[in-house]
Amino acid sequence: MTTSFQQKEVMAPAIDQEELLARHNFYRSKVGVPPLVWSDELTEYAQNWANHLSKSCDLVHSDSPYGENIYWTSGTATPTEVVDTWASEERYYNHKNTVYRSSTGRRTGHYSQLIWRNTTEVGGAMQKCKHGGEIWVCSYNPYGNVINSKAY
Repeated sequence: MTTSFQQKEVMAPAIDQEELLARHNFYRSKVGVPPLVWSDELTEYAQNWANHLSKSCDLVHSDSPYGENIYWTSGTATPTEVVDTWASEERYYNHKNTVYRSSTGRRTGHYSQLIWRNTTEVGGAMQKCKHGGEIWVCSYNPYGNVINSKAY
């Protein structure tokens, strides 16, 4: 895949893809939506963006055709810790009215992407930041968080 942010090959740290997928699917099962499957194509996209972000470790979204969650830590994290952080937004989520609104997206957008019913694939990656810490990126296909659409 050719992207505008590709750079020369950077060694990608290994992550536990099974753990990352399982944790996504744990939260999806709680709201009764189908499990995601792992995508190597999305993983490549996520890795390229994580490599790009690792220079400054700013939490900036790519101009992607996919959904995207980004996580940064000054230390290290496990896939479970990363997904649990995104899912912690559930406390602000209205499960009685799952219509996505831009006004609530800042508080619940990571969580709603995790549980978005129409999303079927995920890929994720991590890169060590130039000045320490880690940047994690997950890409989702098809993307979620469609304004005025129900998450599930």
